[in-house]
Order: sequence, then C-alpha cells, then structure tokens
Amino acid sequence: MKNKDPFKTRCWAGLAVADPYQVLAECFQFADIGSFRKTIRQVLLSAAKNKIHQKEEPASVLDSFKAIRSVMLAARAFCRQKKSSALQLNPEQFTDKRLYARPNATCAEWMYLPKNLSEKEYQNPYAVFHRFFKYQDIKQWRQSIEHILTYALSSCSEDIDLDLLKLYLHLTRLMEAAHLIDVREVLHIGGYLKPALRKEG
Repeated sequence: MKNKDPFKTRCWAGLAVADPYQVLAECFQFADIGSFRKTIRQVLLSAAKNKIHQKEEPASVLDSFKAIRSVMLAARAFCRQKKSSALQLNPEQFTDKRLYARPNATCAEWMYLPKNLSEKEYQNPYAVFHRFFKYQDIKQWRQSIEHILTYALSSCSEDIDLDLLKLYLHLTRLMEAAHLIDVREVLHIGGYLKPALRKEG
C-alpha cells in the first residue's frame, strides 16, 4: 500500500506532500531559515541545562522539529536519487543574493546566508545530505531528536549523553542546504508560483 504521507508533513503543514522539493517549499513557508537556526540553537542549549526550554511555546518547538524531520526524510529521498547540483561559481558570484535569498525577502538578506557550509557545500548543497546520513542513519536521527526534545522540554536532571555541538552543526547544515535548494530550484508551492515570484498587477 502506497504511503499517503511519505514525508510526514500532515502533522505540521496540514497536508500530505509527496514531492521532496515541495517538502522544502512548504517548510520554508512555515518558517524561514533564520527561525529554524535559532530554534535549533536554543533547544539544544536548553537540552544541555537542567532547565525547561521557555523561549518558545512547546507546541511551536515540536512543530518546528516535525518540519525538520520532514526535511530529513526529503534529504534521504534526494540521497537515494543521487541528486547533485554542483555550481561552477567564480569568487565574485558567491555574494549573488539569488543563490541564497528569496526575492522580496521580508527579513535582512544576511539572515539567509548559510553560516555553517563549506565552499563546496554552498555550490552543491546535496553533498550535505550525504554527510548528514553518514553521521547517523534516519532511525538514529529520530532517536537523537526525541532525546533532545525530552531534555529541552523537561527538567530532566540526568547527564545528557549526546554530542550537542555535532548535532547542532549537522542539523543547521541540513536546514541551510535545504534552504539553498529551495531558493535555487523550487519555483512553485502546490502548483502556484511562490508569492515572491508572482507579478503583482
């Protein structure tokens, strides 16, 4: 029987999305890359302390991590399809905002700049996905996220047995790579041009 919600998007996006590119589009309609980066950082910091994460509503945190899980599943699909998008960029082209920021962005363009990707990963963000799953498989990632949320959203006083710095780097790089692919390769959401690409008039 065909899975009607292969990327587990219904629980946060309100609809089942069957195309991995559309998962990325929905994800960055849900929240921008700056918000995801901030949530990941704050939640992992809370997990390292014996205090309950109180920067955001718990439901918002859970929804953000559900969206991240959907991006993980889309990334795994891209890995299986052996996707690649290596760009041949000259040094002066790296600052071309069309490569990293949405047109008519509502926040500062520098918020969209990837903070944790190498030059090669900036040119080929799909490479990040391979490294992501080389570090842990999908089952281990699900367990890690479950543990992170348990520690962050409770006053659990046990010593955390997770390498939070590595998890932070891998999760933020996953989302930054997904964001770059969305900006560069996805023109529509659900069959309609992205709002920023529509001509008003």
